[in-house]
Amino acid sequence: MLPISVLVLLSFFYLILLFTIAFVGDKYTISKKVKPVVYSLGLGVYCTSWAFYGVTGQSATTGWWFTPTYTGAILVFIFAWPLVLKVARICREQSLTSLADFIASRYGKSSKLAGLITITAVFAIIPYIALQLRAITSSFNEVINYPTEQSPVDITLLFTVTLAVFAILFGTRRIRPSEHNPGLLLAIAFESIVKLFTFLAIGFFVCFYMFDGMTELFQQASEHRAVQTISSPPSYVYVMQTLLGVLMMFCLPRQFHMTFIELDEERELKTARWLFPVYMILINIFALPIAYAGLILFDGVSVGSDSFMLQLPILAGSQLMTLVSFLGGFSAATSMVIVATIVLSIMISNDLITPKLLNREAHAGQLQKLSPDKLLLIRRIAIVIILLAAYAYYQVTSNSELLAVTGLMSMSLVAQFSPALLLGLVWRKANQKAAYRSIIVGTLFWAYTLLLPSLHQSLINIEALLQEGFLGIAWLRPTMMFGLELEFISHGVFISLVASFLVFVYYSLTTTPEITEQLHAVNFIQPDDSQRDINQISSALTIRDLHSLVARFFGPTIADQLINDYFQQQTFNWEHVAPVALEQKAEQELAGVIGGASAKLLFDSAKRRRSALLNDVVDIVDEASELLRFNRSLLQATIQNVEQGISVVDKELRVVAWNRRYIEMFDYPEKEIFVGRPVEEVLQFNANRGLFNKDNRNEEIAKRISYLQQGKSYRFQRVQKNGKVYEMSGNPLPGGGFVTTYADITEFVHTQKALEEVNVHLESRVEQRTHDLQQLNLHLQAAKQEAEQANINKTRYFAALSHDLLQPFNAASLFSSILAEKAGEQGGDKADIKELSDNIHYSLTNAEQLLSSILELTKLDAGSTTPYLEDFTIESFIKPIAEEFSYLAQNKQLTFEQHIDHCATRSDKALLRRVLQNLLANALRYTDQGTIALNAYQLQQKLIIEVADTGVGIKQEDQQRIFNDFEQIEGAQGNKHHVGLGLGLAITSRICKILGIPLSLTSSINEGSCFTLSLPVIKVSQQTEVDKLPVINRNRRDLTGLHVLVIDNDTAVLTAMEQRLLEWGCQVSVAHDQQTALAKCQQQLPEMILADYHLDHGKTGVDAVNHIRDTLQCQIPIIINSADHSEELYEQVVENNFIFINKPVKPAALKRTIKSLMVNI
Repeated sequence: MLPISVLVLLSFFYLILLFTIAFVGDKYTISKKVKPVVYSLGLGVYCTSWAFYGVTGQSATTGWWFTPTYTGAILVFIFAWPLVLKVARICREQSLTSLADFIASRYGKSSKLAGLITITAVFAIIPYIALQLRAITSSFNEVINYPTEQSPVDITLLFTVTLAVFAILFGTRRIRPSEHNPGLLLAIAFESIVKLFTFLAIGFFVCFYMFDGMTELFQQASEHRAVQTISSPPSYVYVMQTLLGVLMMFCLPRQFHMTFIELDEERELKTARWLFPVYMILINIFALPIAYAGLILFDGVSVGSDSFMLQLPILAGSQLMTLVSFLGGFSAATSMVIVATIVLSIMISNDLITPKLLNREAHAGQLQKLSPDKLLLIRRIAIVIILLAAYAYYQVTSNSELLAVTGLMSMSLVAQFSPALLLGLVWRKANQKAAYRSIIVGTLFWAYTLLLPSLHQSLINIEALLQEGFLGIAWLRPTMMFGLELEFISHGVFISLVASFLVFVYYSLTTTPEITEQLHAVNFIQPDDSQRDINQISSALTIRDLHSLVARFFGPTIADQLINDYFQQQTFNWEHVAPVALEQKAEQELAGVIGGASAKLLFDSAKRRRSALLNDVVDIVDEASELLRFNRSLLQATIQNVEQGISVVDKELRVVAWNRRYIEMFDYPEKEIFVGRPVEEVLQFNANRGLFNKDNRNEEIAKRISYLQQGKSYRFQRVQKNGKVYEMSGNPLPGGGFVTTYADITEFVHTQKALEEVNVHLESRVEQRTHDLQQLNLHLQAAKQEAEQANINKTRYFAALSHDLLQPFNAASLFSSILAEKAGEQGGDKADIKELSDNIHYSLTNAEQLLSSILELTKLDAGSTTPYLEDFTIESFIKPIAEEFSYLAQNKQLTFEQHIDHCATRSDKALLRRVLQNLLANALRYTDQGTIALNAYQLQQKLIIEVADTGVGIKQEDQQRIFNDFEQIEGAQGNKHHVGLGLGLAITSRICKILGIPLSLTSSINEGSCFTLSLPVIKVSQQTEVDKLPVINRNRRDLTGLHVLVIDNDTAVLTAMEQRLLEWGCQVSVAHDQQTALAKCQQQLPEMILADYHLDHGKTGVDAVNHIRDTLQCQIPIIINSADHSEELYEQVVENNFIFINKPVKPAALKRTIKSLMVNI
């Protein structure tokens, strides 16, 4: 035991030495060669008394050699060096004073945010300071061998008052905290040397005096029971505390101050990059050996592992080493308390008290009461209050276990600043609302998961909450949120940080930063950008106003120097409005005294009027204009690949977009079409070229302008001077304007006319031959044979024609769907592109549907469709149809009901499927709310299939007319969402006649409609079962990584299909013919093949995939697609057990088909 007088004298001698060092540092300039070393050692304030005493205790309980929070600090200087440099440069350029000032300045110098950060930091750091007071008191009493509660004097209060005096004398001598404090820095650097020297001295003493070296120590440790029973925590605990160490280098107020505010030159930081990690390694190197020595020598003795640093020298009877150990812990505690108290006083003064005073003075119409002396007084009072609060906290919790976890809990609370600080340095959308709310939410989660359980152990009883959770919800238990069973500190850190980051990201994405925030953000995201030339822009204050504001805090001499340095002996008038550059310089100077947020409040209060920085406004407008130009360029690039011509006009009827095909179709001269040209001038140009009726040009122009102004959809055909026939389809845009597509249908029109002439010729021949009764039978027979051959040729012709016509539509449809999805993903500014792409896709779809329906009707009328009858169960037949339309009904928020009996029938599956799809599509189109039902049940010897809906209904007088070609009832046309071609029911009626299926309709207006089919019933045993298709054995629901081989002789379709599959995440190989496809498969066998039926040189997709299967002896799922809808082709695909899809291929249908071939496990 040492006399109390010795320790008291040693402590006060040490503090007097610190006073002397700080005084010398302030009076004499530190050498530039030594300054980087002093700065690097000053960063050792990171190591508190816990670093001196607690690390040995941590090593004794966990077996860790290196403390994880130290690991995190070292990782920052190794891997986050660019970020450290960036923060340092921002602090220097912006004259920032504290951590709160840094974050608040990033978000428009928000005083509200700065105040929140200050309050949170105070609540986090005061318990941390109390922990240092406890360390001083405990070590003092252990050395004099007094129990803490029986100490002869209140040594804690004595040291508290002494540290308050030191902090006031050397922390509040300067009004400007952004100015470097060399005396304080030198004193802290000295304390870092003391900490390191004493720690190493104790380490050497224990290893080489109390033991015969480290080897012998570790050998004994390996055999000792107390060491063998150390239980290392899970690895995630080390990782989580390492993360805390990383964040503390930026979020701990005292560390931020020493690292960035006290930094003078970047070369100091470069020295610290290697010296600081070396320091951290050295101060931790003996932690585990000392812990092992304590466990060995104090086995069976009630000595806490945190006391090993003191108790081991006491056990060895060395008074000198005991004093050395005490001095090291005392130094670690005092350095932390002094710096933390000074930093908190600056934050309280600048970010809490000063904004309140400025607001009060502004409301009172006075701005003269806040003086430098008052600011210094506020800081001194704040220092006293902080230390007294820490002393009170120590007294309340001195007998509890709460202080045991105080260090990590305090770190966890200030870590909630990390989203606002770190994301704000890289993300422009980060804003003040997101920062404010993320800190609040993170703090609430910290209090719930860390503070409450700690208080339960020490002060209050909340057993029910801990065991049952909030409101009895088990997954809301504070120590097991969401069922996570993690170590106490790791659990709280993880939950609170995740909540804080999620809230920050959410509000950054859903709220928009104000203009002031955006302007200040540039200085943080791109701090190296050159300054704008704003010397000629006027502010809202006169030069005399600026001089008065600066003189209040720096005196008239500094104010005069600021003004004279700016004008550089140029003449000026004191009453003239000051340039903005001068105002910003003055505000920056004041920010170094009272903080950025308070300086902004001061200037806002002093201004008689406000003015915006014109260059900043210009920059914002330029950025918006550039974005608009980019959007237009993106739109132009995407529509160039569409086969149809496209032109777009805005609501002012001016041309804004077009594609190359539009220029080619109308043969416009170069530079004739340009952005912003009135569409009336374009029409006049066309009229002058003779594209309109010469007799009424003005009338034709006025008619077209009227269509555009009224915003009505239209579709019509025009024969051009060169004989080509163009179909023009126009649709209004939601925001105003019009998009028009131009399709070249010359081939289609010529084909249609040729068919009409053939029919007329056949009729005339039959009519002529009827007059000759003697040759009637011979001529009829010949005509019959000729007609049959014509039908065969016509069917083949239609098949080839439909394939060639629909191929471009197929590619264009795929491209437009990709464009719609990409535009939808961009969001925000790309909304116009999304709307435009939807209209393009809508026009293409209408053209595709019209062409497909006309071809199908023509084929049915020609009598070339022969049903292929087969037996099948109605369940297996209807199930995929029901699944498809159930999904479509859900998208329209309709209820889809189905009831299918187990029975079998005989019919043509393809034609019957077409009938049901047409009826269900009509039900979906004309039903806006309610239910769509698909029922199939046996009634006696008949299979009844019903398609019912709760839609608009059909009048009695219209129920026969709707089966005519191009017929639409008025109720349907009256609703803009109910737009069809008027061919669906006509096709359905013809197919039912071919199949011999009765089709009936019952309907009432506003009550719905029900279409009924009646088919024969056969025995289930007569059913022919179809072999199952090969499927892909995959264990996921999406298409990511699925290897698909696409075979098609049309390059546009092949490119579109490849892009479509790549968008879904597939791995895609492409081939134009059979040989290339086989070579691709030999290189890498695909999981699925998607092949076009018609290939070059008379080859078919069926031949190609069968050749691949036979050559490679493999079973690969096959999908055949074609615009040829002939029964022969469909039968050939079915016979080969492949899946068939009609062209144009719908992306949604293709995706569902691919997924149906995959096994979901």
